[in-house]
Amino acid sequence: MPDIELVRSYSVPLAEAKARLEKIAAELTAEHDLRTEWRGNSLFFERTGLHGEMHLTASKIRLEATLGFLFKPLRGALIDRIERKFEKAFPERAPELERAHRAKKPAHK
Repeated sequence: MPDIELVRSYSVPLAEAKARLEKIAAELTAEHDLRTEWRGNSLFFERTGLHGEMHLTASKIRLEATLGFLFKPLRGALIDRIERKFEKAFPERAPELERAHRAKKPAHK
């Protein structure tokens, strides 16, 4: 089971999403000395103590990562950093997914 699972919806064409994800991967590679490899619409990444994949569908990015012992205490900071990168690269969300997301929130009394 992965230590980190994130899903982000988007509304740009798949090729544009892949280009944006490539930019995120380049930044993370420079910051964390990752090795990356595209296999179809999945970007696999790894380094000592960390490995995972970012998979693109027509409207979502799904990130799954497994952390080694030394990275586990940094889990929260890593999630925050990745979410900020996703927000910057994909500020627009797929409208139908955004509506579904909002519908799941509990009503305020």
